[in-house]
Amino acid sequence: MIDMRRVTIFAFILLVIIYLGSKYVLIDEKESPTSHTPQRQIVKELEVPGQTVFNPTKIGHVEVSSVEEIKASYQQKFEALEAETNEKIEALFLQAKNDYQAFLEAGDGTLKELYKKYADEGQKIEDETEAAFKALYEEMSKELVSNGYNVAEAEEFKNKYMEQKELRKSEILEKALSIVRN
Repeated sequence: MIDMRRVTIFAFILLVIIYLGSKYVLIDEKESPTSHTPQRQIVKELEVPGQTVFNPTKIGHVEVSSVEEIKASYQQKFEALEAETNEKIEALFLQAKNDYQAFLEAGDGTLKELYKKYADEGQKIEDETEAAFKALYEEMSKELVSNGYNVAEAEEFKNKYMEQKELRKSEILEKALSIVRN
């Protein structure tokens, strides 16, 4: 069975080629008639583009990135955020450990005050990280949409973030308990 769509496209392309062929006459210098004066001889030169005419990664003047490229660029940003947060948590944890040792030696204040101080500092780090993550996640979602992709492509980053967040909380609690027990 003949596919009418393909036949129509073929006919259209053939018509365009015939039309362009009638518009542009390529003249061979050896066979050109001498009756024309150089002023009257009209020759259109076709320029061949230096690069491909159709580039699937460009729409208009806007560069379109693939999903993998977008994910790779944001993967680096999310990893940098995670490393920065881990550094802050580790520094806070070491400071809390030193203060706890000083608390045991001096016997000043209450353990509740010490806990409150570091719980507030930990919450501050978590809030800052949460805000930075949301900003990056929204930026990534906008970039995906602007390049014609589904926002669901970013879900894996959100899921990983939530998993890492819960894992980090468990690790901190275990470390804190090990210090108190020793």
